Amino acid sequence: MGAGLFHTLNIGEHALHASRQGVDTASHNISNANVEGYSRQRVDVRSRTPLWMHGIVVGSGAYVKDITRSHNQFIEKQINRAHQLSGEANGRFEGLKTLETIFSPELASGVSDEITNFFNALQDLSLSPEDMSVRSAVRENARNLIGSFKRVDSEIRQRRLDLDDIVNQECSEINGRLKNIAGLNQQIQEMEVTPGAFANDLRDQRDLLLRELTEKVQINYYEDEFGNFCVRGPEDIILVDRNYVGQFTVSANEKNDGFADVVITDGEGGSKRNVTRMLDGGRLKGLIEVRDNVCKDIIDRNNDMAAKFTTRINEIHGKGYGIKNFDETTGRKFFKSVENLGTAARDLDISSDISDSLEAISVAGTPLAAGDNIVINEMLGLKSEKLMDGGNSNLIEYYSNYVGNLGVEINRTTHLKEANDLVVNDLQTQREAVSGVSLDEEAVSLMKWQSNFTASSKVITTVDEMLDTVLSLKR
Repeated sequence: MGAGLFHTLNIGEHALHASRQGVDTASHNISNANVEGYSRQRVDVRSRTPLWMHGIVVGSGAYVKDITRSHNQFIEKQINRAHQLSGEANGRFEGLKTLETIFSPELASGVSDEITNFFNALQDLSLSPEDMSVRSAVRENARNLIGSFKRVDSEIRQRRLDLDDIVNQECSEINGRLKNIAGLNQQIQEMEVTPGAFANDLRDQRDLLLRELTEKVQINYYEDEFGNFCVRGPEDIILVDRNYVGQFTVSANEKNDGFADVVITDGEGGSKRNVTRMLDGGRLKGLIEVRDNVCKDIIDRNNDMAAKFTTRINEIHGKGYGIKNFDETTGRKFFKSVENLGTAARDLDISSDISDSLEAISVAGTPLAAGDNIVINEMLGLKSEKLMDGGNSNLIEYYSNYVGNLGVEINRTTHLKEANDLVVNDLQTQREAVSGVSLDEEAVSLMKWQSNFTASSKVITTVDEMLDTVLSLKR
């Protein structure tokens, strides 16, 4: 009888423990309801092995087998793949949006506007070749045009520097996440050394770090038999493997104006590999593409336009004659000669002859004949001359084409970003349906475990009263 009652007392004790663990877990879920990456946890209660007593099999109560997290690995992998695409689109979008303001007509006059103003001033000069105020307007409009070329060049170069700083920052953040993943690998392995133990909160933290990592750079990963995440980067370079941690560093590329290349130090062998052109997804790739391709292309086009325009103006202007002290001399350039195509816009300036004297501006094609307008009419013809793009575009068309292409690319990237964000949000919603914490459900769970605890307490109280009755029989 006593052994039987003590057996029942043990059942009540085990039930109290299970109920208390249920309350603890529900409370833990509620406190982490708004923590990013947290997965809802559940108590796995199992029946104990029954016993053979007095010729019959009797139950032994229940026990807490383990505490598991609601986690769908398939959805998690989908989210990480989506984050990789979304990160690339977001990085590209961020870089392109900064370029959009440079060509905004609301903020500053574009190169095409200043070209038009310059040719309008030349048109006025053709009507009044000896009017000094008109000549002054030509020179000032030329300076405005130079300023416009320089502004585009300067601002694009500054954007490249800004993007380069962000690339450096991204590499530092990637290193931090890799180090933290390796640290969590070790903690998880230590905590799960006991069979059936699960470090749920640490695994959630590691999953979140992995998700953030996939948004930044292309990776592949898997979990080994010890619960460690093994992470591989571009070209299958080891980034995390047990205690080995790779590192992202930057190296100045003199062939790319000194901008940073991304170099990975292998986490196991220590070998270094330049992966700048091997990236295939992630925010880092999007930023580098804008920095090295889009920005560089705009700088090259701006330089090409400045060089061909000024060279052609100089060719025509050099054949003409000015007025007064310059009405019998020729061979003067309007702009300084282009020495380096790579810095044509940055080095652009008015020639010293034109800067020193308005009389040096050539209009006529013959000496002592200021009004013949031969040279200035030829210069005016440049406005429609197919000077650019292999003879397919004039200056205005060329500028409009490459600015228009930038606008198309920005719109395309915007739509791609929105589409990828939509996929990520949809997958996050699916994850929340599986792993998210519902406060209503947890409130019901608390009530259930409280009721179980009360009933289990009643079992112990009842057994205690029965034991008192048995003991009183001997008195």
